[in-house]
Formats: sequence, structure tokens, C-alpha cells
Amino acid sequence: MECPKCKGMMMLERFSDFFLVFYAWKCINCGAIIDRTISNNRRKSLAARAPQTVAAR
Repeated sequence: MECPKCKGMMMLERFSDFFLVFYAWKCINCGAIIDRTISNNRRKSLAARAPQTVAAR
């Protein structure tokens, strides 16, 4: 996978909190982390910025 920030190589890494264990992609060059929540939020944000087409009647 290619990092969207620096175009570097990303590796799948295991992250854990006190109660939560999840996997995310981490860039080995810049340290950017991309997980399912981050990618879903970016997709929604980009969709909201896209021009809305209005159907003519």
C-alpha cells in the first residue's frame, strides 16, 4: 500500500488500547496511520465537498 501523504511504503500494524485491539496501516517513512475509521471519515468528507447535481424537472 502507498501512503497518501508521502507516497512511502505502508505496513499493517497492530495497535492496542486498554480494551481495544485494532489493525491499521502505518507509513514507515512519515508515520501516518490509516485505519477503517480514518478512511471512512475521509471518504465522507470528500463526498460532502463534491459538487452536488440537481435534477431538472
